[in-house]
Amino acid sequence: MVDARDPHEFAAGHLRGAVNVPADGRFAEQAGTVLAPKDELLVLAPQNREEEIVTRLARIGFDHVTGYLRSPEDALVTLADEVSPASRLTAAQLRDALAGDNPPVVLDVRNCGERGSVGFIDEALHISLGELPHRLDEIPTDRPLVLHCAGGHRSSIAASLLRHKGFTDVSDILGGYAAWALLDTPAA
Repeated sequence: MVDARDPHEFAAGHLRGAVNVPADGRFAEQAGTVLAPKDELLVLAPQNREEEIVTRLARIGFDHVTGYLRSPEDALVTLADEVSPASRLTAAQLRDALAGDNPPVVLDVRNCGERGSVGFIDEALHISLGELPHRLDEIPTDRPLVLHCAGGHRSSIAASLLRHKGFTDVSDILGGYAAWALLDTPAA
């Protein structure tokens, strides 16, 4: 299941096992990064964008789309027993969790250049979104995971992929690293 809705809509409720690749932004590139062309896909798209999403997938070689759910809200209501919210934390909640007894593993899914230019969270594990599907075995499974990118778009994709792959305690940071950086910025 590819859920092409906005990360906030996805987090509010999605079909369990769905991978969130938002239609807006770099959809084709990101879908090609976290999905495999051989996968059989069912698409949940924003209202009236189903055929667009299927076409965009076909253009990058994803020819095994088995169908799409025409009305996202109706589908989620009909399949209510299969719907789950996604965990999202604020930067302040992450800061508190890191100071707790069982601190989470922070996973930074940004590219190397982003980390070098704007900074990073100390002790964060770095695996860019593009490398993530091939490096799952490097991710600890004995502690909660909290993912972040620059603003929250890629971390939603990465967190949903990890849940799809069987990781159970996965969250992402609302606002990404930008929100984290603001924690240390004094108010004007």
